[in-house]
Amino acid sequence: MKSHLDIFTENGYLVVHDALDTEDLGPLTHIICDVVDKRTREMYSAGTIAHVYEEMPFDKRWYAILQDCGKENEVFGWHTLVYSEALFNLITNRKVLDLIETLIGNEIQFNGDFWVRPKLPNEKLTTLPWHQDSAYMPDTEHDTHLTVWFPLVDVKTENGALQFLPRSHKEGLKSYHRIEGEAFAVPVISPTSSDIDIDTLEMNKGDLLIFNNLVFHRSLLNKSGTIRWSVDFRYSRTGTSLEGLWHEAIACPVREKDNKQCPTSWKEWQRQWNASPHKDRFI
Repeated sequence: MKSHLDIFTENGYLVVHDALDTEDLGPLTHIICDVVDKRTREMYSAGTIAHVYEEMPFDKRWYAILQDCGKENEVFGWHTLVYSEALFNLITNRKVLDLIETLIGNEIQFNGDFWVRPKLPNEKLTTLPWHQDSAYMPDTEHDTHLTVWFPLVDVKTENGALQFLPRSHKEGLKSYHRIEGEAFAVPVISPTSSDIDIDTLEMNKGDLLIFNNLVFHRSLLNKSGTIRWSVDFRYSRTGTSLEGLWHEAIACPVREKDNKQCPTSWKEWQRQWNASPHKDRFI
């Protein structure tokens, strides 16, 4: 039986089923619900929407609100809105870090990069094309930067599953260019052809995905009537250069050699956040 490291090394990504439970995910989900409720009531008070949609479930409410006012997501992900101790506790969750440790060792830094993504039905903004993360993170292609991605709802092909090209990380960083009218840079030469396997990852809430910064992936269009909520963070070996990355100011060590206790406290990370420009730069 192949180990997690074997699978990750071969394919460039790894899915771990039932990695997290409600106790792990619940606090951040509550933060998101609170953000949605606060924004909803502000819009209702301003007369922008006709209802507050309290009866709507987690995977429908924000979409109903935006439909009411005729808007779409302002950005492809939420950052400052969800900054919280609940977020920090998930970033430093022992179960998550135990899995990361099997792949890059027991000296781990959080890269400072985090997003909560509400992927709305039929929304182009959050339907990313084939790409490698290092295409958007300059000078990272020679190091391993891991993205940890997990859904807060069940994810099927219909509501915008992620797709991967197995083993594509072994070919290095490709050349990219921008196409007029597109939000994201795309490869100059398409990474797909008739003889390349595409792996569509249908996942359940509680499953966890880890992938390499050079593996090709994309997200499908959400063709359902619900929101595909997801969260992602990035990690690397402690000491890996983050110079020039926009999130460097809020990076921090989260695991030290032979010590399962996180060396960074919530209060320390708060101080980093307050001294950084992040709270003013992102939604």
